[in-house]
Amino acid sequence: MYRSQRSILGLRASYDRLKEVVRGSLGASPLGIILFGSTVYMGRGRDLDLLVIVERVEGPLVKRFEAERLISREIFKGLGVWADVHILDLEELKENLAPGTFLSGLALGYELINGGADVEEPILTFLEKLSNGRYILHNRYGTWDLAMHAKLTIRRSRTSKSHEKSTEAS
Repeated sequence: MYRSQRSILGLRASYDRLKEVVRGSLGASPLGIILFGSTVYMGRGRDLDLLVIVERVEGPLVKRFEAERLISREIFKGLGVWADVHILDLEELKENLAPGTFLSGLALGYELINGGADVEEPILTFLEKLSNGRYILHNRYGTWDLAMHAKLTIRRSRTSKSHEKSTEAS
């Protein structure tokens, strides 16, 4: 079931709550929190797709899965929507920024909720690579030309950054 009231614009008001939930669940501040998936590129979705970028993932894989489930559960309690959470360290993020991985969907759009250039620059580099190739993504919503969407996403990111800089200068 799709909920139009869960649009990306309505969700922006909840970004601070998302940051609190992730911080509280991890017991530390992440390097980045990235919202992506159908909620971003369609304006609605059944869940939130979140990337949580941490400095280092330690311990057995089961600990990571437990943290992902905890964050998802806390988001549901606080916002009433399930989240598909993926915790990656910066190296794992870079390794997964390749055509054909689940992160190819970043070309369709993403929102950097928390984080800086160390998180976003590898994504933009990946999108530049996608924009120069011929990559197609098929999902339940349709068929997507990732090269075209990567170009649009890069442009939106740059426009957003220049808008933020001009707002800060005012």
